[in-house]
Amino acid sequence: MLSISLHFFQLFKIFFLRSCITLCMKIIIRTNLIIGLTLISNLILGQNRIHKSYWSYNIHLTSTHFLSDLGGKNTRGSNDISDLDFSSTRYGLGTGLQYNTPSGLSIGFDLMAARLYGDDSETNSDRRYRNLHSRTDIFETTTNIKYTHLKNGFYFSVGAGFCFFRPMAKLNNKWYELRSLNTEGQGIDPEKNTYEKYTPVIPFCIGKKFHLDNRMSIAIDLSLRKAFSDYLDDVSTTYFDKQLIRNQTGDIAAELSNRSFGDTGIGQTGSKRGNPENNDNYFFVGIKLFLPIDKTNNFHKRHYRMRKDKCPNKW
Repeated sequence: MLSISLHFFQLFKIFFLRSCITLCMKIIIRTNLIIGLTLISNLILGQNRIHKSYWSYNIHLTSTHFLSDLGGKNTRGSNDISDLDFSSTRYGLGTGLQYNTPSGLSIGFDLMAARLYGDDSETNSDRRYRNLHSRTDIFETTTNIKYTHLKNGFYFSVGAGFCFFRPMAKLNNKWYELRSLNTEGQGIDPEKNTYEKYTPVIPFCIGKKFHLDNRMSIAIDLSLRKAFSDYLDDVSTTYFDKQLIRNQTGDIAAELSNRSFGDTGIGQTGSKRGNPENNDNYFFVGIKLFLPIDKTNNFHKRHYRMRKDKCPNKW
């Protein structure tokens, strides 16, 4: 009777979590759609009226920092900024569109392509005996609301979005996509399902703008991403039987599932491989360049007028 109750509880837990994730995804998609339509309509209608609000786009060059189960500091690991590993720093490039109001409020839509990296060999803690690593390419789309203090240029923002991720690992000088290899026994163990390729994210951002000429500005930007998946690095729960993985998925999957070494107990079937109680997070530290695109405020229009004044009325 107890085993039936536990099984029912597990099924209810899985159903509840999936329902919550599905609901969050629907809310984010609808929010992005509404905001996108609002931005487009404001852009079209705004061309026919004089106002102080304006459109701008940004170019974002950033370093990336992975807060995952892998690598990190030389003591007990965590999934916060204290677990930062500078040797695993990688880079990203993004762009976005914003609608800016005179009050300092703005609404924007951003795209980012970046690479995250975590490696147990970069730490001197016991995690180095686990000997796992992950190179994760991500592509994210986010919508945000931002407030900028007009006098000093400091700003903060919050929003919602999606992150599409692809963890990979290297074996014999070749990189392999990890999700399809089911390195923790997904698809073999009936209680483990293959994780999704995407996760909702909540972006938090603070920064400082330095205003240039003609509503152009450059900013130092710190952006944290709260994710809702623990598989951005393909590591979350426990070690699965390596031989069963070999039989079901192949030699490469088996080798990448368990690369532990040393007489430490790490790597034994059923032992801890990751920490499913803490989802993976990441953050960006970079520079953003903001450029106006509203015709009434555009630098290019002013340059065009200067050129026109120099031209004769008749050829």
